[in-house]
Amino acid sequence: MARHLPIHSACGGCSPLKPAFDVEALRREYPVLSGKTEGKSLVYLDSACTALKSGRVAERLAEFYRESAGCGGRRSTHLLSQRTEAVLEEGRRAAAEFLGASSPEEIVFTSGTTEAVNLVARSFPYGEGRREAVVTELEHNSVLLPFHDLAEKGELELRICPAPEGRLDLDAMEKLITDRTALVALTRASNAAGGVTPAEQVCALARRRGACVLVDDAQYLATHREDAQALDADFIAFSAHKLGGPFGVGVLYGKKHLLNRLGRFKSGGGTVRSVEPSGQGLSVAWLDAPARLEAGVPDFGGAAGLAEALKLRVSLPQDALREHVAGLVRRLAGGLAKHPELRVLGRAEDLEQGALVSFAPVHPGFSPADFGLFLNHEDPERFIAVRVGEHCAHLLHRRLGVEASVRVSFGPYSTQEEADLFLDALGAYLREACR
Repeated sequence: MARHLPIHSACGGCSPLKPAFDVEALRREYPVLSGKTEGKSLVYLDSACTALKSGRVAERLAEFYRESAGCGGRRSTHLLSQRTEAVLEEGRRAAAEFLGASSPEEIVFTSGTTEAVNLVARSFPYGEGRREAVVTELEHNSVLLPFHDLAEKGELELRICPAPEGRLDLDAMEKLITDRTALVALTRASNAAGGVTPAEQVCALARRRGACVLVDDAQYLATHREDAQALDADFIAFSAHKLGGPFGVGVLYGKKHLLNRLGRFKSGGGTVRSVEPSGQGLSVAWLDAPARLEAGVPDFGGAAGLAEALKLRVSLPQDALREHVAGLVRRLAGGLAKHPELRVLGRAEDLEQGALVSFAPVHPGFSPADFGLFLNHEDPERFIAVRVGEHCAHLLHRRLGVEASVRVSFGPYSTQEEADLFLDALGAYLREACR
């Protein structure tokens, strides 16, 4: 029978979190949090899948399509086109400043992290003596599979670094990176096991062997800041929607000299200076990066939305944000630890560094898929959004001996009340399913 779940019961003696910044004021930026879905209020704990979109981003997108929808990208020269081109470059500058790039020319727009990783993996100038790539068991399929595809075709040899208990094995990584390694790819923050990886140390290991590093920052940047030059990664990829920007636009940061060495993943308009007949073929003069890697009409509106999302993101006090999210993770993990029917993925001491907690059932009566439906329907006044399944991290789930898990993930707008509501709902489900 449906019932209204109480607030603040499952955490027992947990003391309320001390507000580090005005979360309630921030929540007013997100219209979906004050709306209803099929008559129910939203408890959003799925920010690792996608961050909520602020009203500012929605309005900026609407404004762009009302006022600036000409064709930029160095195509036309009329005033509307110039305005559109300025929007694109504003987004490029915003991304460069956010990552600490040395120049906006180190920013390539893509459709998302997946395309950015594919661009690097499939276009990297592997040499005869360097045809190995190293990835980790922590990776999202968007990082694993492009390299798997190339290995399956015999174009490179793939090495996979183990991550026992969901933590990267640095000793194994050091042995795997050799003088034959061309590229190392790793996530900055696992999308399934929580915590963050020692990317600085991996970059240093790769540098000693002359290898390049591609860092997947998709799960990291919503609650952390990156300094590309301090990290010294060669490439960094992220998606706008993970930061509250639009779907369908992403960023590849790359050191300029390396971007110009990448092969052409896609070819087309906007990538060349000239195309001339030459005998039976063509003579093509290609533009430098980033233009040579951005074939076709860019997503101008996406760039506008990304810039607006980044304005809101950088306005948040970083130390206070990390303290706030770490407190939510700590609160949730503490509540989960009271249930022997469940197993938290990853090491407990690592979780606070990230923004999510995943857990799998130990008791046979607990079904992640059924629990997801329970969260939709059990409470007549609200539903709780989490993710259940393998989260595109199949390899990590196999390493941990888990078929499926429940992932609870926080954003800057998440609250302790939402964490408690989830723990209350979990307790109600366990009482019914694990009797």
